[in-house]
Amino acid sequence: MDISGNVAHTVTFFQGAFTIVLALSLGEALKAFVAEDDVRPIHWDRTPAFMSFLLIFFPFFQSMSQYLYLTYLNAATAPKFYPGFLVFDGILFTLESACFFVMSRALGPRHWRRFYTAVLLLMAIDIVWSGVTYSRGIHVGAWIWIDLGIAAVLGAVLFIERDRHATAQAARRATLLCLATMVVSTGLSYWLEREIYFP
Repeated sequence: MDISGNVAHTVTFFQGAFTIVLALSLGEALKAFVAEDDVRPIHWDRTPAFMSFLLIFFPFFQSMSQYLYLTYLNAATAPKFYPGFLVFDGILFTLESACFFVMSRALGPRHWRRFYTAVLLLMAIDIVWSGVTYSRGIHVGAWIWIDLGIAAVLGAVLFIERDRHATAQAARRATLLCLATMVVSTGLSYWLEREIYFP
């Protein structure tokens, strides 16, 4: 494929768009975790949600950047270029970044349902993206199964803990289960898709 200046410029545009939203999300998450109060400088009760956020954030950000480079900018690995796929990738990556912003604003224990819902929406978007990308012959099949696994676990928890008057213990249990799910899924993602993360 001929990597023209126009293609590189468009990739840079989309990458810049989702990077800005992701950077804002990380800033909001840090602000939500680190308090302005001198008495309690850190919201320790938000640790499981904050760690879950980070465990999702960094693999997504790294894989988005690596994918765009390998698919559109590196002549040795890039498939035949179709403008529609670049626009599709850019739009879906920006939507995924918006999910991170919602997650960053829902780290408090009482907002765990909003956090879970944002993660579920993120997984749904990523499943669509992974399915289309896999159909192009690009090796991202493991992400589809990982996303489905995360969606199944979090969907089950949302269903089981659907009582709006659930106790603080239920919220703690849900956020800890989310954290455990993210630890396992992030490890699997880096292992199974290591060719994209570390080509």
